[in-house]
Amino acid sequence: MARVLVADVPETDERIRHCLPGHDLVFVRTMHEAMSALRNDGFSLIVIGIHFDDSRMFDLLTYVRSLAIYKDAAVVCVQGVDMVMPESVMHTVDMAIKALGGTAFVDLRDEALDFRRHCDFLDKVAGQGTPLRPN
Repeated sequence: MARVLVADVPETDERIRHCLPGHDLVFVRTMHEAMSALRNDGFSLIVIGIHFDDSRMFDLLTYVRSLAIYKDAAVVCVQGVDMVMPESVMHTVDMAIKALGGTAFVDLRDEALDFRRHCDFLDKVAGQGTPLRPN
């Protein structure tokens, strides 16, 4: 069982729970809550939603990568809110996430064709992670 920080809006909670059954999920809603959790707890995986805290996904990703303990941790960014996003925008977001050191960008919207595959990917990444402990 992995300890997973989930930074996203409440509307995605059930999808994340569905994708990561049996893992210890810690949900945060604000940048302040996320920063506090990262300083005080160790996580094997960090999941950040594109709509987290008024679209501060990139801010949190940059913060995670600034922490020595999490420099190699898996950080997966997700689109979990059902809204139209052109494929070209999804591709651009994916490239930006990887440029900032993120592991992947996955689509968890209900209508996403690869929902099950993306859930399996999240579960696999969570299972591979080594719990990290802040100093």
